[in-house]
Amino acid sequence: MKEAFFSCLSILTVSIQMATAQNIKISKTEESEKIVRGFFQIVRSGSEPERAAEFMADTVLAHQMNSENAEVIKRTPQNYADHIKEFLTLYGRYDLEVTELIANGDKVYARWKQTGKHLQDIDGHKATNLPLIEIGSAVYRMENGKIAEYWIQLDRQGFDLQLQQNEKQAVAVQSNKLPFSEAIVSGETLYISGQIGTGGLDGKLIGPDFKSEAGQVMKNLGNLLRDHNLSYKDLVSVTIYLTSMDNYKVTNEVYKKYFSERFPARVCIAVKELPMNARIEIAGIAQRQSN
Repeated sequence: MKEAFFSCLSILTVSIQMATAQNIKISKTEESEKIVRGFFQIVRSGSEPERAAEFMADTVLAHQMNSENAEVIKRTPQNYADHIKEFLTLYGRYDLEVTELIANGDKVYARWKQTGKHLQDIDGHKATNLPLIEIGSAVYRMENGKIAEYWIQLDRQGFDLQLQQNEKQAVAVQSNKLPFSEAIVSGETLYISGQIGTGGLDGKLIGPDFKSEAGQVMKNLGNLLRDHNLSYKDLVSVTIYLTSMDNYKVTNEVYKKYFSERFPARVCIAVKELPMNARIEIAGIAQRQSN
């Protein structure tokens, strides 16, 4: 009887230990994911790079996984913040989408898509102001509640191909340049020319459905705002042109997703046709908010 009792007790003790270890691992995993998610949202996004020290150790080992020249760089929160500020100079206020985030214990795998503009010369390629997309991934290791080490890989071939294509497109665009500016600053006011739903490296209309086209128009509007350190909330007046008022309801559904507080003043006009057979065009006026 005693042997059976102690045998059961032993099994129960082991089960408790296993459950405790599992709970510790789950807790560690959740903590690691939270740190990396916050790092991307606040620092890597370019939103507040100066807060890097909240997520990074005093010295971080950054493994650059290049097939021809793998190297390890020692990064500090300050030089990483400077690195992100350099990104902002090169690409403007870029969009950063985390497409995958997988955590296991003290390690987190992240994959992202960064969409910005070619605003400065890069690797001998002249600035074109055209879209640039970076696809990257990294594994981050946590230590004492902060990122202590990471291994990073970037799609450098795809990025270089974009630079080459942008260069060719810029030459073609320059030869057929239309007589207006995308945006003009006057004092604290930004005047944005009408935007249509073109996107991608080919500069064609996004579609085929109207909702996708309207969404791209709003993204293009947002890109111009970000280039001037503004956002949708700074818009004070918007003019919408539609080739069919049948699309008015869908326009409102797409439009309102880009505002969290007050809406700007707005005019909606039905027109016969628009450039490139677009179905929607939006112009806007934005004003920097006083503190």
